[in-house]
Amino acid sequence: MYETLEEEINSHVDYVLHEPTLKNFVQPREWEEVEHTDLSLNPVFIAIYDINFKLVENSPNLVQNKLEWNKNQAEQTPFYANYNSIQMLISQAKLIHHGEVVGYLVVGISTKHNQLALDYLQKALLLIFPISLIIIFLLARFIASKFIKPVFNVIHTAQSISENNLSERIILPRNKDELYQLSTTINSLLDRLEFQIIKAKQFSSDASHELRTPLAVIKGTLEILIRRERTTEEYNEKINYTLKQVNRLYNLVEQFLLLSRVENNSLQLTSSDFDIKNEILSSIERFQILLDEKQIEVNTTELSPENLTNYKEFIEIIIDNILSNAIKYVHLKGEITISSVTENNLYDLIFEDNGIGMSEDDLKFVQDRYFRIQDESMLNVSGYGLGLNIATKLAQLTNAKINITSTQGKGTKIVLTFILK
Repeated sequence: MYETLEEEINSHVDYVLHEPTLKNFVQPREWEEVEHTDLSLNPVFIAIYDINFKLVENSPNLVQNKLEWNKNQAEQTPFYANYNSIQMLISQAKLIHHGEVVGYLVVGISTKHNQLALDYLQKALLLIFPISLIIIFLLARFIASKFIKPVFNVIHTAQSISENNLSERIILPRNKDELYQLSTTINSLLDRLEFQIIKAKQFSSDASHELRTPLAVIKGTLEILIRRERTTEEYNEKINYTLKQVNRLYNLVEQFLLLSRVENNSLQLTSSDFDIKNEILSSIERFQILLDEKQIEVNTTELSPENLTNYKEFIEIIIDNILSNAIKYVHLKGEITISSVTENNLYDLIFEDNGIGMSEDDLKFVQDRYFRIQDESMLNVSGYGLGLNIATKLAQLTNAKINITSTQGKGTKIVLTFILK
């Protein structure tokens, strides 16, 4: 609207200014233009006065009141005024020809159409704005719920996890964003937590299971012992029997503690240099009483010395458990052969016996915890089914491999392989 007003002012001022001979204040056919004749379509009202402020020209659409020159308003500075109850935006300017003021120009534009447009816009906004707010609210809520859903999944999973229900895991979001990383981290934490709790439960169950028998034997023996007076020989016999059970209980606890430390990675690993043959000979010496009781011969003629850099304490336990296992299942006057083979930077330590052996089914589970061979001839053999299980776990820590082969009724062969440096 301001641009239209300025264009009209400049058009008339320039016309009068540049006319060689001023015969008329307006251009020919000026009043025939639509904005000067029509009242309904953006009308432009014009009034021209001479130097005595006498009306000289006016647009045809200005039929009632005159647009009078306002001496209190500056030239070419738009201002609002009411004419015949119609608000107009008005601007006025002097008409100059050859440097002399020859008249005065007043141009007005009705603001009715603009006001109508504003009214329509206001009504539209009053209607559209609340609807838009509702739509935006619903859309924002939908989007927010979609993005927050993984967060609620995390909360729901966390609330549903208990000591008896550790299998719940957070459903991973499709987008691999920060929430995906958080969910993955929490799932990994739950995996570790479940593993530790399962191990704790397993240790508790294993301990209670295995400790119950020797404790029951000790309790029963002592109860029998105090029922009546006994001879010195009877007391000594029962006490010695009880001490055997105590020793069995002590060894069992030691095995449990070692197994627990292995599984929890709490063992301190310190490597050292040692001769593996010397460790074998020391282990044989530790079991010499048991070997003599069963008259078992141990053949080490094919065992060659070899210097290893490894965890000596672990290797001792592995050798002791393998040798102890062989002694248990070898018949009276049996034979155990310990030999070695060095090839391609590998050192194979081989234990062979001519004991009862194992079936193919037994061989699948022999390294599992508490597994024992079901053989009627060996029902009186003591043990907890932990030896080979501990040996296998320690072998993993020492980067060694255990391979077991066996033939039922003929014997068992265990190969312990070390990598030479």
